[in-house]
Amino acid sequence: MPENKIYQINLQELIEKYAWDCFQDDMGFIRGIFNRKPKFYFDIRWGYLDFSHRTESKERPVTGKVNQRNVELYYSEYENKTNTKQSYTFSTSRETTATTRIELQENYTIGAETNLEVDLAGIVKFGGGVNGSLSVTETKGQEFTETLTWNIDTNVVVPRWNRARATLFVYEQPSILDFTVTTTLSLPKTSLPVSIRRKRDDKIVKTYYIMNLNAIFAEFNKKHIKKDESTPIKIETRPVEGSSIDEVIAVITSRGTCKNVSWKNQHVRVQCTPIESAFAENEMEQCELLEDD
Repeated sequence: MPENKIYQINLQELIEKYAWDCFQDDMGFIRGIFNRKPKFYFDIRWGYLDFSHRTESKERPVTGKVNQRNVELYYSEYENKTNTKQSYTFSTSRETTATTRIELQENYTIGAETNLEVDLAGIVKFGGGVNGSLSVTETKGQEFTETLTWNIDTNVVVPRWNRARATLFVYEQPSILDFTVTTTLSLPKTSLPVSIRRKRDDKIVKTYYIMNLNAIFAEFNKKHIKKDESTPIKIETRPVEGSSIDEVIAVITSRGTCKNVSWKNQHVRVQCTPIESAFAENEMEQCELLEDD
């Protein structure tokens, strides 16, 4: 497969095609003429097909366009027009929304959906963002959000004849990762039942038990080899404990990008300015911020 080429492998179409070809062969040429595909539908027992996923990712270097940003969530102003310092309560609750956008360039689908697991736990710490394993069902990409609540309840001490502004900040941290997900397909129950049902009465006319995954993907891979492309679906074997026969598995690599905006490091800044007054001190005293225990 050439680099940067976008593709989607529809597993449902490949399985249905294999079952239909088998059905046509069993019916023979004459009977097959009267068995039109639109008269039937396919009942694939997806629970017999196991999907396991392994994620690898690499974070892109931070550039000028993608950098940490100090964001103001809330502020409050206080005035102390007395000759003694005063204490005020700075209290609020605000929310931010962390977003994680998964964009897929290469992947597989099951009909109109996919079932890709992108595991980001331990790879990057989002800090208040979506973290862990993401179940992606949309074929081209999907957005995940998480709401984070920031609470502050502290004392602000304002010197005499001063005006104070207390501001709650958090850091907005964008990041971009490129990832690959290696999905292994196997048959833990040794076969995948696929039934062909007649639409008019829902009757099963034939059931096929697929016992070798290579049978499903052989023709698909052969077409890519003819075009001098690498096969998108790798057929491999792995040993089975207690058996002398190796298990045939299929391996599909999905590629994509994860764009994340997270929030972290709540902090408060207090700025004081003197109040112009005949009674005010000429010298400005420093404001104090007392954090609650």
